[in-house]
Amino acid sequence: MVTKNEQLQQMMQLYRAETGNKTLDMELVAEWAMKKGVVAPQPKTAKELLAAQFSQAAREEHRQDPKTGWSYRANHALRVSNNGKQLTLWVDIDDATRPQMLASLTSRRQQMVGDGTQLKIDETVWNNRHNEEEPINLVLDFTDDVEERLNSPDYDSGEAS
Repeated sequence: MVTKNEQLQQMMQLYRAETGNKTLDMELVAEWAMKKGVVAPQPKTAKELLAAQFSQAAREEHRQDPKTGWSYRANHALRVSNNGKQLTLWVDIDDATRPQMLASLTSRRQQMVGDGTQLKIDETVWNNRHNEEEPINLVLDFTDDVEERLNSPDYDSGEAS
């Protein structure tokens, strides 16, 4: 069975073939697809929109550490399963238990590992398909980058978060 994402991916390929556009403006793709009879999804409810706004606000709330001057995330996401449904709960860093903080930080680290893995795959595929050009070789060890950022003059101003 074809998933919803696979259907949308097929539509994007058809759009590319029909229009010749290689770089996609997704609003134009959506408009084209709706003209082709694709049914647009139902809009979110007011409660769902408000919950998303609360999550965004929680994600963006930063405080300044008095000891280091660094800006840090005040709220941390906890992914939990409740009756088979995945939920994201939020906990304030000042209230988080060690297990909660470890779970949140581990989850964020795993997201970074996933992004790094996909980045390396994409780099390798591009290099293999464009072997007549200078290869792209990105460094995935971020140790020096993190140290440099932590020690940059603007970091303690809260601008480099």
